Amino acid sequence: MGIALIALASAGASPAAAQQTTHGCACLHNQTQAQISYRYKWGEGEWKTMQLKPGYQNWICWQYQNAQKSSPNLLFQLDVDMSKGSAWTTYTIGRVQTVGASCDAVGKGGHYNVSYRPNTNNTFIQVTKRN
Repeated sequence: MGIALIALASAGASPAAAQQTTHGCACLHNQTQAQISYRYKWGEGEWKTMQLKPGYQNWICWQYQNAQKSSPNLLFQLDVDMSKGSAWTTYTIGRVQTVGASCDAVGKGGHYNVSYRPNTNNTFIQVTKRN
């Protein structure tokens, strides 16, 4: 299993906005022409496996349970093999504080693209931070 690291982002927020934050979230955007599979878990929790259609986006959020507004570690894996096989690859996905559980609530630092890996004839995909 390969490991790819993506820099963690911190969202700047005014004190008033920080008081309203209820979740730590990231948003995935499927920029491929095929359905993708990914899975994630929070801390020692259970894996949740998801599919995402081409052109769609989906959020991964943790609702804060404490005044510190913190979440457990997020472990994220993407099946990067677009053939009939599978190759689960681990990525570090940074989250940002949000006012709700939706991609619309996620600030600029929490968006990630899933796209074809260059020079692989669209047989492998990758996660990159969205600019």
